Order: sequence, then structure tokens, then C-alpha cells
Amino acid sequence: MRRLSAVLALAAAASLLAGCGLVPWSLGAQVPTSGPIQQADISSANRQDQFIRVIPQGPRPNMSQLQVVQGFLDASAASDDDYEVAREFLTGAAAARWDPHSGVRVYRGATDLTAQDSVVELTAPLVGEILSDGTYEVNQTDRALSAKFTLVRDNLQWRIAALPQGLELSTYDVQRSFRSLSVYYFNPQHSTLVPDARMIPVPGDGLATGLMTALLTGPSTWLAPAVVNSFPLGVRLNFNSVPVDNGVARVDLTADAVFASDAVRRQMAQQIVWTLRQVPEVRSVIISAGGQVLAIPGVTSPIPRDAFPEIDPAGRAQGTNAIVANGTGVLQLTRLGSQLLVSSPKQANAALIQVVTNRPLALLMGLDAQGRIWSTPQEVNATWAQLPITRDVQWIECDPTGGLWIWDPANGLAVWDAPGPLKSIVVKGLPAGGRLLRAVPSRDGTRAAVIVQAGGQRQLYLARIEQQLSTGIRTIDGLRLIADQVDQVVDVDWSSANSLAFIGAQADGIVQAFDVTLSQGALSPQGGPVGADAIAAAPGMPVLIAAQSGSVYQLDAGTWTSRIQARSPAYPN
Repeated sequence: MRRLSAVLALAAAASLLAGCGLVPWSLGAQVPTSGPIQQADISSANRQDQFIRVIPQGPRPNMSQLQVVQGFLDASAASDDDYEVAREFLTGAAAARWDPHSGVRVYRGATDLTAQDSVVELTAPLVGEILSDGTYEVNQTDRALSAKFTLVRDNLQWRIAALPQGLELSTYDVQRSFRSLSVYYFNPQHSTLVPDARMIPVPGDGLATGLMTALLTGPSTWLAPAVVNSFPLGVRLNFNSVPVDNGVARVDLTADAVFASDAVRRQMAQQIVWTLRQVPEVRSVIISAGGQVLAIPGVTSPIPRDAFPEIDPAGRAQGTNAIVANGTGVLQLTRLGSQLLVSSPKQANAALIQVVTNRPLALLMGLDAQGRIWSTPQEVNATWAQLPITRDVQWIECDPTGGLWIWDPANGLAVWDAPGPLKSIVVKGLPAGGRLLRAVPSRDGTRAAVIVQAGGQRQLYLARIEQQLSTGIRTIDGLRLIADQVDQVVDVDWSSANSLAFIGAQADGIVQAFDVTLSQGALSPQGGPVGADAIAAAPGMPVLIAAQSGSVYQLDAGTWTSRIQARSPAYPN
């Protein structure tokens, strides 16, 4: 068992444990013993003290080679003063060459160290990697971690002379040394913010400083083609620090920020405030450039943390209700029951098997068993009209720009932006022999949850949506496998801006609902009714599942209860 490098103070530990409460079910409080690391998010007065800190211990006289490497690995969990204690286990030349910020290889379980001559090797199951930009990638192969450390005698003591760049940390060390938070950029329409999840080292220079540094570095390589960064090229922190005094975060940008237009200044402020509001002690933000307060149109200084609700990354209007379909028509689920919105189309054989809502155009869309698509305004006495789409459509989805996504086996994926023609959506990067079964766009329009069939498996991927605003052309690219433990995925929806709810089965064959955080792939089984075959989710709203029995079930406090006899639950997109 890997030992701790210092003894924790009992009083500090007792105080911490006493202050810990329950976290939301979509966030795990523990690091799993298998699979990706879990996300922890515990609120208190000071975010930087919300984890058990182990004071790293430097080298002792006459340590063996194995003890030196183990001590180095222990001390690598502490980023204080640029990993000052960890560097004490290295020779002077190695300490100067070593870059701990080039990435983190995350392994599971205790260290397995073996020594041969002057080389010590670490082997362990590789769980994932934190890249140099702070993004986390789940290990999608059976590749194991192997890291070699070459030691020499330095003043009669063993020291590490050669080692891999970056860090090797256990899942436990990552949990106490990093926090998974987001920095925010705009979708191409500048209508909403998009979360770009990063692993921020803590304490380091503090959460506020770490978040702002990550924000100003720009979007992650994966997300960059799908989002817009409002900060002019070259704008950085004037000083490498974002102090937080009495709840006020002070962000001093370089002086060239003053040349930004009013619109760009406001967009910069929106990105800053939404990024820093994740730090619990931040109640407001003062933004300056070269030491002078930067005037932001429409807001006062300091800017409250709850400013700019109109670009909420959740992308959901207040009071949103789910819709379902039954033999009567389309119904809206309310807190007290249900309400008929519109009766079914009166044409023969037009029973709706799927319904979705197009929020920008205030339309209801329906798909019948014949593959025909129907549309009706969300207004009193509205009637259905058949859309001019002549394909054997299998499913439909709405994206937040007003486009209707359709899929049919013969032609694949396409989008209809009324009243123009159908435009194909090219899907790049499918696995060998893979076939797209489902694609659900996020509410910000920059990402898609994709179900792909390859061989006997149906797996869940995350992809980005690249858009050409002038033509409406959309491309799906950058597929990343997530929730790799579930290989029979049935349906998926967005439960938040940075998590998915989906139905699937693991190796045990039991079909149930899951929630997965996109930042780290943390998987939370939710159970579910027998015969679950369709799911609906939205930020802050209960997850709904339709079963083959003809009932729609709702998840309340961990329990699935029958809500209504209907099919095809959906929340607005």
C-alpha cells in the first residue's frame, strides 16, 4: 500500500470531515478502483482548502533507490513552489530539465517499483492522462503505465538523474491535487457559453489564478475548431495572479485590452465572470487593464458573480417542461400532471413515434411510423403540416440554431434549415467498420453525443460540431470514446452542459440509465425500468425514460416512478 509522505494533523482532518456534505449525484466523491477518475466538488468557504493536503517530505539520509523514487512520486502530488520538494529527489541537472507541467499519467492502485542496477521502473494500470493544456483523456486501450528512473550517487546519496517529463500520479493523488473545472468560450453565434473542462492543480497559485491562466491560454486543441474566444491575441494577465480579497476577484489584464471594442469587452467580461464564479469565495469581479479599471458596457464594477444569465451554458429557458407523445397527441408534463399541447396529425397512419421541440422557432416536430416528419407551431388551434422531406427517416433531433437533424439508413445524417434544402452532415473519424446510429447535439450547438455501432458493440462517443455560419454546413469530427465500460448503448441525451444521461448495458447485460461527466468520464449507474429504450434529460430537470411497456418513468431521489402512459420524452434543445 502506498504510504503517505506525512502524517495529517488530527484536528485539521476532523474539521474537514465535519464540514463535508453530500455532493450532487452527477459528481462522484470517491476515486474508483477501476475506470476513469471521479470528480469531486465540495463547496465551502475556501475552495483551496477543500481537500486533505499532505505536506510533502523531502529526502532523508541513506535512502535506498526504491525509497528515493517512492519519495519522489509521493512529493509529486504537491505543486507548491513549482514542485520544490519533488525536485529535491533529483540531481541539479535533472531538476533543471524536468518539466512537471508537460502532462500527467494517471494510474490506478499502489505503485509497483522494481530495481535493476541503477534503474527503477514503475508499472501500474494506466487510467488516463491529463494533457499539458489541462484536459483529461481516458485511456481507451489496455496500455499500462511504464516509467523508468535512472539514479546516481550525488554526495553519497541516491538521486534521480533521468526521468520522464511530466508527472506520474495515482488516482488518489489526482483527487487531492487537482480540481476539474471549466473555462468558458462562446459558440459561433455568441448566443451561449461553452464549457471547456480542465484539471486545475490546487493549491498551486490558487484556483482563481489557475482558471484565468487556463482561460487566457485559449480553448483546448480538441474544442478549438468549434468555439470562439473573444480575447484579442496577446491579452494576458498583467501579473501572474488573481487575488481574491473579501469576495472580490481582481483580474488585471495587460494594457492592450483597452483597445478592444465595447462588444468584445463585454464578451471578455462574460467569459471571465462565468469562469471565476466556480470559485465559491468569489462574489464579484473587478476587471482592469494595465492597472486601470476596464469599462464594460451595461455592467457596473465590481461585476456580480450572477451577471450575464442570458449566456448560461445550460442553454435552457426557465420553466422548461418535457413533452411526450401518446395516442391523443403531444402532451406537456407539468408539476401537477400533463397538458395537451396539440392533437395528433389527422392523416391516416400518422401516429407519432417521436416528438421534439425546436425552441428557436417555437415549433413541435413529430416523426410517424411511416418515416414522415410533421411540424406545428406551439400555439392555440395549431395544425400539423408535413415537411418536404422524402426519406425513410428513423429519428429526428433539433439543434439550438433551429436546424432539424434527421437520419435514415440509406443517406445517413442530414440537417434541414427551413426553408432551404437538406444538407448532409459529414461524420469524420468513425472507428473501422463503425456506423453512426444516433447523434444528439448539445444545447450550445458545439458538441454532439454520438452512438456508434462497430461489430457487436454500440458505444458512446463525444464529438465536436464544426459550423460554417455562412452556409449552414455542419461537420462532426474529433470522436472520443467515453463510458467505455458500457458497450450496448441504446439512447442518450444531455443532462447538463458537461454531462450525458444515457441508457446502456455493461458486461452484466443489465440495461439501465447512466450519467457520465465529460470532463473525466466519471460514470454513475442510475438503475431504470425494465425495457428502457428512450431517455430525456436537461440541466436541473428530472431524467425521463420511456419503456417498451408504454410508460414514461421519472427519476426522483434515486427512485424511478411511473409518470404517464406515453412515449418519446423530450426536453427542448
